[in-house]
Amino acid sequence: MIRPAAARRLDAERARTFADSNDASVDPRMRLKPAARRMLYATIALLVGTGAGWLAVHYATAFDDLRRLALESLLLKFHGAAAFAMLIAVGAMWAHHARRGLAIARNRISGIGVIAMLALLIITGYALYYLVTDLTHTPISMAHWLVGVAFVPLFIAHLMIGRRGRTVRGRHTRRIKRKAAPHSSAR
Repeated sequence: MIRPAAARRLDAERARTFADSNDASVDPRMRLKPAARRMLYATIALLVGTGAGWLAVHYATAFDDLRRLALESLLLKFHGAAAFAMLIAVGAMWAHHARRGLAIARNRISGIGVIAMLALLIITGYALYYLVTDLTHTPISMAHWLVGVAFVPLFIAHLMIGRRGRTVRGRHTRRIKRKAAPHSSAR
């Protein structure tokens, strides 16, 4: 029977051994494919844009109440639709990106921070839609948008840390220390 720590080491070793044969320093399973990356960035941009738009409209004094409520409602509809898309993206990221990153201990601290903030956004977003009362709406709303505002620089930092040191002469590379695979007779 494999113990949990040994299983994690085995998973990390497997993640390292699936590196691209042309460039042994890049783990192709960690980097998102361009289409997936663009969709993720578009979804996050829509979430941030509609959230920031809601904040601007909600706290602006330039609108009368009916116009403000109409704009807030429209922005929240788009924000909710983008949130559903983000839930799908988070599930895909967990299965293919985050789990491998945690296993090989790459970009772990900022990745855990991103996961934690997304979890808080999901919980507070759910609470805003289904659980709030008049008494709890303001603090939960404030918590949701404060975490959302803090998510943006953390996500950018996660991207920058992940890309750090990869650009060499226009090519992306990542240096991973790899152990030689054991000889088949050693098993």
